[in-house]
Amino acid sequence: MSESKKAVRSFVLSIAIGQAAYIPLVCLGFLIAGRLSLSVFAGAVYGSAAMILYYFLFANATAKAAEDQDPAAAKKRIQAAYSLRMFLLVVLIGLGLFFSTDYSPVKIFHWLPIIISMIVPRITIAVWQILNAKKADAEEKEGD
Repeated sequence: MSESKKAVRSFVLSIAIGQAAYIPLVCLGFLIAGRLSLSVFAGAVYGSAAMILYYFLFANATAKAAEDQDPAAAKKRIQAAYSLRMFLLVVLIGLGLFFSTDYSPVKIFHWLPIIISMIVPRITIAVWQILNAKKADAEEKEGD
């Protein structure tokens, strides 16, 4: 397996772990508030799935651009992938929010877990970077 595929797998796995930890936490928060319902769980799962897909596409596009020899082509690839990911994210989150309103034929999701799930990857990435920095420091100290 190439180095870029390993990096993509590691990155997406960390996002998926963060999102998997988020789902019971948001359900616990709603339980404490006395507002827990199946729509809260469904919204958390849906929002998490959308964000995992978004960051998977992000990692793949970045890895492919890094392998590109032409910087101009790499920049165009990143820009095109960004536009596609943003469009996909707007559609997915928009659908989730639509199915959390009274206007939809079926109210499947609660809107708040969907919105919160968009913040979770940033927190996960920050924790992941801190852990990798500590791991690199520990390996560096062992090498001395």
